[in-house]
Amino acid sequence: MSGEPTVIFSAANAQQAYLLKGLLEERGIAAWVVNDAIQIAGGDLPDGWTGAPRVVVGLQDADEGRRVAEEFDRKTSHETQGDDEAAAEADPKEWPDWPLCPSCQEPRSALCPICGIAANNFPLADIQESSDGTRVLLFCAACDDHFLPEWYRLCPRCGYDYGGGIEVDPPRQPPEFNLRNTLVIAALVAGLLAFLTYFLWLFAGRAS
Repeated sequence: MSGEPTVIFSAANAQQAYLLKGLLEERGIAAWVVNDAIQIAGGDLPDGWTGAPRVVVGLQDADEGRRVAEEFDRKTSHETQGDDEAAAEADPKEWPDWPLCPSCQEPRSALCPICGIAANNFPLADIQESSDGTRVLLFCAACDDHFLPEWYRLCPRCGYDYGGGIEVDPPRQPPEFNLRNTLVIAALVAGLLAFLTYFLWLFAGRAS
């Protein structure tokens, strides 16, 4: 390395350090990435040069190297911020136009057709405009997927009928108690018992 080794950039990680090293070398500046596991020119690192990866250049290239490093740092910081903002925008959020029951204001229940989960608070994933109209995509955390909701026909709170949608079969009612049928069954059982008793008595008399 020509000149005294000079640190021009402390990187957050090795990948960032090597990206800057490549950029410097493209501009004709010899550079090295050092940390507590790397040595310079076969010798030990100077005292205090441990920890995070650092980009080092010769003293004669220090000023130009710092300008390149500052430009690199501004650019990468902006890109990271843009990625964070894009990720935040991609996160599912509450759908402010979720349909409400006109009678009791209960949010209408929807079904995820992928996993079969029903809810009235799925996050909004996307709204798509097309020639066929607007398509609303919701996000299901249970199956981690986007879906077109299938709506239930009746409001679960007040029973309001939306006029279309998934219909839930009413629970089966237990059969009504019928006194007449019960008495008939009881009479048949009693007759059978009487017949068996008579048969046993007759058999016992003959045996004696």
